[in-house]
Parts: sequence; structure tokens; C-alpha cells
Amino acid sequence: MDDIIDKQNITSYYQPIVKKNGDNLKIIGHEILARGIAEDGSTISPFHMLEAARMRNRLFSLDRAFRLKAVENASAVQEKMVFINFIPTAIYAPEHCLSTTIELIDKLGINPGNVVFEVVESDEVQELGHLKNILNHYRASGFQYALDDVGTGVNHIEKTDYLQPDIVKLAREYVDGITEDTIKQEAAHALLNTAARTGARALSEGVERKEDLDMLAEMGYELFQGYYFAKPQSKPVRALEEAGGERCLWRA
Repeated sequence: MDDIIDKQNITSYYQPIVKKNGDNLKIIGHEILARGIAEDGSTISPFHMLEAARMRNRLFSLDRAFRLKAVENASAVQEKMVFINFIPTAIYAPEHCLSTTIELIDKLGINPGNVVFEVVESDEVQELGHLKNILNHYRASGFQYALDDVGTGVNHIEKTDYLQPDIVKLAREYVDGITEDTIKQEAAHALLNTAARTGARALSEGVERKEDLDMLAEMGYELFQGYYFAKPQSKPVRALEEAGGERCLWRA
């Protein structure tokens, strides 16, 4: 873990964010996901790295390394939106902890309006006021922010009302199989209502089936993410085209 952090043995994977307009699908951005690089060249999942970092009390250092690597590799997305994850519990003072990330974005000439910082592990945030302070710092710097996995646990509708995100991501457990589950449909409608009330855009993640995509689009969702379009890949997908029910991908 110390080598991964200190030697920056981290690479980025990309998963497209797709906008549906009628029958047209368009990639409008990518979520940039971190992977560790082991000594033998194999990749290490972020879950295992985060667990190891917690045990060694290096969560902030790892989270910072993830963010900086994502910013460094954001140019591959070419002027589209980039979603960058961050762990709020690793940030104790946003004006200090986030300064290097913001400085690097400015140095690389990335448009702040295209950057969406995505809250992960918000279930561990005991003080929502602290999280709100972090998000306000991002917004004051010209960035957008998103809440992940809304609809489960403590990521509930009331939290969305309080935090006022730019984008809310419907949790995948409410997306997969939604066509056959009225409870999931009710959750998806509730999130849409909250998004409309707060001015946020609603995104469905974990889309794996066309029928689920179609139902969510009929409800009013316009942004989507999931294996139906593409798995996380080492190079960003450039375009999508559907042919005979199978998706064709063009990569950089």
C-alpha cells in the first residue's frame, strides 16, 4: 500500500455516462475509476486498496492520489464531463486538502464546469455539515458534484434535499430488474421528484438491460451508466451504436 501511494502505482479506467434522447444515445462524459498496479503488473481493485489504507491510516493519502491521477488522465475524455470520486471522511479541511487537486485542474486547463466530484462512502459521514462544507468548496471553485447510490441506507431523499447536488445517481439495486418490480419503480419515481425539486439531474447507474433502460427513460431519466453500454476500460469509449440489439464500441 505504501508503494502504491508513494510511487503513484495507480492507473485509470473509464466508464461512459450516456444521455438518451428519444432513440439516440450519446456519450456525454466518463466516470474515471482508480485501479492499483501490483508488483507483478496485475490490477488491484479500489475496495482492497481502501481497506488496506484504512488499516495503515493512509486513507487521505490514497484518496488524494486517486483524485490527482484521475485529473491527470482526464484529458483522454476530450472536453466531455469527467466524474471523479472522493471520500469525504478523508478530508478534514477542504481549503487545504483539496488545494492540490484544484491547482492541478487549473494547471492542465480543464474546464471546471466539466468536472463532477462524486461523493462515495457518504454512509460514513456522521456530520452532514462537514460534507456540505466540502461540497460548497467545490461548487465555489466552479465544479459540480454528485451523490452516488441515492435511495439506499442513509443516502436517502432527505439528504439529497439538504446537500443540493447537481446530479443524483439512482442506486443500481433500484435499476436492475425495475421493469418487474413496483418497489424499485416507486424508488425511481421518488428520486426523480426530488431531483426536480432540487434542480438536480437524475442518473441511473448499473443499467444492464435494454428494457430497464427504456422504462427509466419513459419515467424521465436522461442520464445512464452501466454494463449495457460498456464496462470500465483502460481507454475511454468514443461512440456508441446499437445494431441488432448488440452494442458496438469504438475506443481511443
